[in-house]
Amino acid sequence: MSVLLVRVDDRLIHGQVTQGWGSLLQPDRMVVVNDEVASTPWERELYEASAPEGTAVTVIAVDTAAGTLAERIERGESLFVLLASPADALRLYRSGFEYGTLNVGGLHHREGRRRILPYVFLDEADEEAFRALAREGVHLECADVPGCERKDLQEWLGNGASAT
Repeated sequence: MSVLLVRVDDRLIHGQVTQGWGSLLQPDRMVVVNDEVASTPWERELYEASAPEGTAVTVIAVDTAAGTLAERIERGESLFVLLASPADALRLYRSGFEYGTLNVGGLHHREGRRRILPYVFLDEADEEAFRALAREGVHLECADVPGCERKDLQEWLGNGASAT
């Protein structure tokens, strides 16, 4: 099948993801690509148990993700790929798993981050990772839930403006 959506959301799997995106996309598998979750058994089990009925969840480290994702696609699975950070999205892309569009969903407020949208706050490292993905040809599309107005993040990178 294919990759239905690649999404950056610092909460990974939660209500908007399972009910909103999961219901719309109906993937065979949600793939959480995150080193910390992959290396923490109880956290991995929590995410694996949080998917909607009929959707499998796999949790893998960033460095091994490209090969695993390619294998799943070869098997005919439809995938919803979830990453917690722009840096991980860039690492995944550069490891050989190329994608055309990255959905930027929820990057919440933290010290040192500036507001781009009500659900997207970025620091300089986040912005640089997104710029690098844009230079690679990845379209950066902000949308926290299906059906909301999509915003082109590339319009807001580097100019200090807010997308709202």
